[in-house]
Amino acid sequence: MKYYPKITKLAVGFALSLILLFSAYTAWCSTRPMPESPAENSAWLVYWDMPKDPNKLPSKKYDSISYFAAYFSDEDQLTLPDDFDSAGLLNNDIPRRYLTIVNDVVSHNKNSLKSITLVKRTLDGNMKKIIYADKIIALAQKNGFNGIDLDYEQIFKDKYTAEEYIHFIKILYDKAYAQNIKLRVILEPSVKFAAYNFPRGPQYVVMMYNLYGLHSGPGPKADFAFIEQTSNSMKALPGPVGAAFSAGGCLWGSNGEKRFISSDQAEMLAQKHQINTKRDEKSGALFFSYKDESINYTVWFADKKTIAEWSKKAGEMGINAISLWRLGDDE
Repeated sequence: MKYYPKITKLAVGFALSLILLFSAYTAWCSTRPMPESPAENSAWLVYWDMPKDPNKLPSKKYDSISYFAAYFSDEDQLTLPDDFDSAGLLNNDIPRRYLTIVNDVVSHNKNSLKSITLVKRTLDGNMKKIIYADKIIALAQKNGFNGIDLDYEQIFKDKYTAEEYIHFIKILYDKAYAQNIKLRVILEPSVKFAAYNFPRGPQYVVMMYNLYGLHSGPGPKADFAFIEQTSNSMKALPGPVGAAFSAGGCLWGSNGEKRFISSDQAEMLAQKHQINTKRDEKSGALFFSYKDESINYTVWFADKKTIAEWSKKAGEMGINAISLWRLGDDE
């Protein structure tokens, strides 16, 4: 019994030490510098908007272009659309051409977008990870790409799948690096970056959009507070890092209709209904409302000025590599 006071003092001292260490760690995290983020401008171009004439590619405006094209068949085979034409990629001055790989299953019977089960099947065991890494690299090289975008979404809803995916990133990076192929990993802002041991080497690009959208009521795809919060969480990534912003916006109707629209389409709607757009101070985005056949509509969208303001805010946070989703009507 006489030793209890000493044990109690030791326990209290140990607990206080843990609290101090945790406080020091928290303070260090808040002041941790942003990982490397070289200044560069990139953009995605979806295959259905790809110009047939390579001279029409916006090569002078961007340091790299990511071609949103590769998905999986219902037999788990990597594939490109039948009408995808990569001939023009080899005859232009774009420094870096990325092939974007998504975890979508597209078949004649049924499509499954952002499939976690696909990832579980294709990354089940080290041998499958190696096989699919080789397949991705071969597909990129065959079609004239010198970069790969790994854009697997919803993965981090399942911790086991997330850990397997991170292991796959390391394998793919090592193999791509040996072939002088750049790797970018596209991440959702909801991912708890500090909870995972992401491998050093790839560039990690975080999607700073869909703050509001089809999943919510009216609002901007991003605002300045969201950009700041997401940027701070990205300090846990090993770098280099980048931010992705989305042009255009969304329309919401009182009848339940929700759909994405381009900035050009939004401006045409405003002109058609003779409505003046307003710019939101907290986001830099434009918005307006109108009524058509007894249905009330609200539109929020980003124009070029909005993208510039979002990019400036990211730069203030230490993120200078900016990607745009996507080229097309908003280009």
